Amino acid sequence: MRIKLGYYEVMEAIETYVKDNLKSEVCFDDRYIEFHAETMNPVREKKKHKNGKVIKNEHGYEQWEIVRYENNNVHFDENSDFEIFIEPNYGEETS
Repeated sequence: MRIKLGYYEVMEAIETYVKDNLKSEVCFDDRYIEFHAETMNPVREKKKHKNGKVIKNEHGYEQWEIVRYENNNVHFDENSDFEIFIEPNYGEETS
């Protein structure tokens, strides 16, 4: 399942959340809004032996490892979309 929300839909959802859960009123229509998200992206490098030779698996493919994570700031504006992908549960029964 794929859920795609535009900028205005996300802002409307935030307004509704603030109203329902925080019992406060906020209107983004007449205010300057700067909306950004911080993500952690993995930095991958090839696994190596102590002598520097690349490690390969039993099929001959190079092995990779995550060596660190880097912060990435993403700005969200009127031309942006927020997308969520939910993988279906194949084989699991739902009630």
